[in-house]
Amino acid sequence: MRCSIKTKLILSYAVIIFLMAGISMSFVSLFSEAYILNDARTRLRQYADRIAITLASKQTSFPFFYDFMWESVVREVSDNNFSLAIFNSDTELYAVSNFDMINLNEETLIRYVQMRDGRNGAFVIPENRETFVAYSRQIKYSNGETFATIVAIMQVDRYNLDGLLFVLFFVSVMAASFVAVISALLFSGQLTRNLKKLQRRANMLAKRQFDNTITIYSNDEVGDLARSIDEMAKSIEEYDRSQKVFLQNASHELRTPLMSIRGYVEGLRDGIFTDNADAVYDSILNQTSRLEKLVEDVMYLSKIETTKDIIQISTVNTLEIVDEAIERVEGIATANDISVIKGDILIANIQGDGEHLATVFTNLFSNSLRFAKEKIVIEAVPVENGVVFTVTDDGPGISEDDIPHLFDRFYKGKKGKHGLGLAIVKAIVTAHKGRVDAYNRTDGQSGAVFEIFLPIQK
Repeated sequence: MRCSIKTKLILSYAVIIFLMAGISMSFVSLFSEAYILNDARTRLRQYADRIAITLASKQTSFPFFYDFMWESVVREVSDNNFSLAIFNSDTELYAVSNFDMINLNEETLIRYVQMRDGRNGAFVIPENRETFVAYSRQIKYSNGETFATIVAIMQVDRYNLDGLLFVLFFVSVMAASFVAVISALLFSGQLTRNLKKLQRRANMLAKRQFDNTITIYSNDEVGDLARSIDEMAKSIEEYDRSQKVFLQNASHELRTPLMSIRGYVEGLRDGIFTDNADAVYDSILNQTSRLEKLVEDVMYLSKIETTKDIIQISTVNTLEIVDEAIERVEGIATANDISVIKGDILIANIQGDGEHLATVFTNLFSNSLRFAKEKIVIEAVPVENGVVFTVTDDGPGISEDDIPHLFDRFYKGKKGKHGLGLAIVKAIVTAHKGRVDAYNRTDGQSGAVFEIFLPIQK
């Protein structure tokens, strides 16, 4: 069953309020009752002590002091809203005052007093779901003999479900619940409106509608989510555009050799190249090789960018990677009278895919061979958290207009082939969580520098 955010917020607010109210009610009831009982004990002790001192001051026999002082005692009891019972030395009830104001049976009182066996102090009498607090105080002659015991009694209310405290709490909970529901409606209304806007934005992105934007003014997590979706939309739009450009460029690059091959084949069929058929066959083979290489590079680049597990990380040695790449291009370099020189090479073990990293330097060497005059130098130096490789040539350098686009797919600068070699370099380095840059030499000599940073992964 679907439950809206608004409903969840209202229910959550209500549950929290009732839960906190129940916990608070339990604690307040517990501590309030303890407080009331302690307060009653204190007050009764004060009353009993004062009355006992007054009666004991007469030092007369039991019946006579009662007749002599009882009027003042009754007045004391009535003024302070408690009851008083007087017991003789045999713990027999002799007289009571203001006893009709409490719902306590006299037999119950006598039983509790007799159980105490003349001890002074406060005690609690529960009866008929009511609570009574009593304080007993002996009155003695000057010789220390007890001639009477007075018991001050007060009825206290238990703060239970029938009490005023619960009524006040219930009213407070209802008022708090009403405020919570109104607050939940206000907050959830704004929240759900923004979420519905985000939903519409997501649906637009699913339909590739990148131009339609939705503005959300919210300085909270929803606003952060909206800004993240905008960033995601820009990224998707850029990726979508790059994919279209990639397909267009791939189609263009594939069409050229295919048209050339088709032209040669049609010429052979029509007998146009009967005199130089061997040269035509060679041209067809060259175009086929070019087409094959282009398809392989496209597929390789696609795998690097889209296949998650194509990079197999293991421990590889920096010198072995460099040697492997030099060996791959050594023949071409020698044929062109160009030396590939190893400069300062940090010999260290790093985490990476040796085969793919060798491809990175092979492509960089191949690119530099088209421009270098006499030599290409590769170096590897340690930096914080990684290694920086540099491939430097002594050619004319890179055009400033070409530098921002060198690693774009199918971007061909001067003497470029089909524009995938450096794109493959960037894809492999990025898959290794590294970075690649290109710039011209700054030591006063001409030439290009390709710099690759590879992290030392822990």
